[in-house]
Amino acid sequence: MVIDVVREDNVEKLFDCLDQSASLYYELLKVPYLDGLVKTCENILANSVETELDELNIKLTDLIKSLEGINFDKEEIRKAFQYSCLRGLKHQGISNQMITPESIGIFFSYLVNKLYEVNKLSILDPLVGSGNLLAGLANNLDQDTVIFGIDNNYDYYKLSQALMGMLDYQENIFYQDILSFENLEVDLITTDFSGIDQNKIFDIIKHLNGLLKDNCFMISVIDNSFFDNDLIKEFIYEVKEKWHFFGMIVLPESLFKISRKSIFILQKIGDNFVKPDKFLVADLPDFNDEEKMITVINQLNDWFNKIKFLRVRENNEKNNGS
Repeated sequence: MVIDVVREDNVEKLFDCLDQSASLYYELLKVPYLDGLVKTCENILANSVETELDELNIKLTDLIKSLEGINFDKEEIRKAFQYSCLRGLKHQGISNQMITPESIGIFFSYLVNKLYEVNKLSILDPLVGSGNLLAGLANNLDQDTVIFGIDNNYDYYKLSQALMGMLDYQENIFYQDILSFENLEVDLITTDFSGIDQNKIFDIIKHLNGLLKDNCFMISVIDNSFFDNDLIKEFIYEVKEKWHFFGMIVLPESLFKISRKSIFILQKIGDNFVKPDKFLVADLPDFNDEEKMITVINQLNDWFNKIKFLRVRENNEKNNGS
């Protein structure tokens, strides 16, 4: 897992550029903040500005010039963009549940490195939202990554496309409903089901099985209430030949204001599938509580070291984990 040192002054400089530019679009052209944020990213990538107002062109160009000579790390870009998104959501009165907390993306990278032994990963987020989870995961992996993101909300699609463009991941973001998306097979599916109707989650999970390679994993954030749904037993019975319920890790209460959430891990059953003797389960403390977090990580490491399961290896090798 690669976690680069984030230079907060760089984050602040990029955020100032994004925030001030988006605010200018709003103040002078009445463009919604989030649309202005997307346009600002396009301007930065093109290194040019073109609006109908000369005064605005000068101000926006000066803001872009303020970034000259700075070599931004991918995590610095993601963080600055995340802060701008949060500012824009508040500005436009939109819930911020579309932005998955960054600590979850980093923790996902830990899980991926326990489940996969590969040099390259193709990753799909079928409900990509602003792209924060997908970017946070990809930025913190050792492996080379090819990423795909899908969203049927045009505003979210544009935001994630803008972020992936800034990170040079842009070309694989699609504006489409996941239930109609086909003809793709990836190594890993990761997503945040927050805000999705519980019954639709059942349909999405069933559909995603066809987009994932055999014996590979789906790692998602899901409301704990999902497991209280009256249809959960029927759903488990229906998918048990295709999905193995690999694990659940309860996320700290401090991360969410409205409802408790967990990380839900599924493995697609393929040839030579190895069913673990134990279900992976843990309860994460606050991410800022270093002592308790180390204890839980040690427990998880112990589980991965002792329990046999089918790790994903290069060229789909059929080797058991140990």
